[in-house]
Amino acid sequence: MVEQPERSNRSHWAKPNERQEEPVSDVLPVVPTTTMLLTTAIPAAERRRLRAAGKRVPKDLFAFLTKLDARLVVVLGSLAVGMGPLLTKMSGENAATTIFFRFSIALIPLAIFAVLEWRLNGRMRWKGMAMHLLAGVFFGLDVGLFIPGVYLAGAGIATVAGNLQVIIVPLMALLFFRERMARPFVIAIPFMLAGVVLLSGALEQGSFSGQVFLGVMLAVGGGFAYAGYVMVIARARPTGHACTQVFLSTASAMVVGTLVAMPFGAPNFTPPLDHLLVLIALALLAQVVGWIATSSALPRVDGTTGPMLLLIQPLVAVVGGVVFLAEQITVLQWLGIAIVIAAIGFTTVANARRAAANR
Repeated sequence: MVEQPERSNRSHWAKPNERQEEPVSDVLPVVPTTTMLLTTAIPAAERRRLRAAGKRVPKDLFAFLTKLDARLVVVLGSLAVGMGPLLTKMSGENAATTIFFRFSIALIPLAIFAVLEWRLNGRMRWKGMAMHLLAGVFFGLDVGLFIPGVYLAGAGIATVAGNLQVIIVPLMALLFFRERMARPFVIAIPFMLAGVVLLSGALEQGSFSGQVFLGVMLAVGGGFAYAGYVMVIARARPTGHACTQVFLSTASAMVVGTLVAMPFGAPNFTPPLDHLLVLIALALLAQVVGWIATSSALPRVDGTTGPMLLLIQPLVAVVGGVVFLAEQITVLQWLGIAIVIAAIGFTTVANARRAAANR
């Protein structure tokens, strides 16, 4: 599922009665999938501040990507992340197995990047490491609920249902930090809820039960866990150790996610070769390439264009589910998909304009 680096400069947990420099809902763009990593390198504003203070500016391991068109890189990253739910089902393994291999395989290149990063920028502080391990607990809980939802409801429907986190994040900010909820999010709430109901198939089945309904509820539950992940990441100050941070979050997410998904089947640690190859593709695309591309490029596009390009992620899951997995989507579910995506687009544009006006 990226941290808005131009504006994130907090390094502490704010108390509810303290005035925030910026609302949590403004720190991050609207992210259209709950399996997207958010950690980024040192933002441009922080780099300027460090230079002005005569301090050393940490080096970015993926600075070479700045030579490419940022919009193209965001699109490529969104395609990689959007393929995640499709590859999950194509792997032929259960949820716990998929989660374990998705994270464990991704840890290999991430560990290499982290070592290179330490050689460039030195060691990371223990407090920051603990924060990102905690963030991984929430991310693992999210994926541990979302992946079973993909198997039960389908790749496209579960991915879109997880978008409820768009309104969950500001709701949690209101509950825990007493931040006012922006009007666009308030307006979007009934539409998002209506869209989720249509996705669940409850109106067609005449009851709130069944496999699809359970899958949608699991995906929505993952959205709540992802909101917790966002709340932690939004308060983690970028220190030039993005790769280390993602490595730590991935490690704790692997353990938590696998455990959470185990009620749906124990993990298979010796999958067939063809299944393993799909799992490798899942790990490298959804967990590594997707993060590198989006985290390096989103800070270089404006607050409206970036999040709108991220909508490619659920669209890939929906269209790919129908084309490659032969998933059946009813007319009402298509309507639900359209309502949710339209609500995301509305909140994205409105929030970007509000943020620009406040600068």
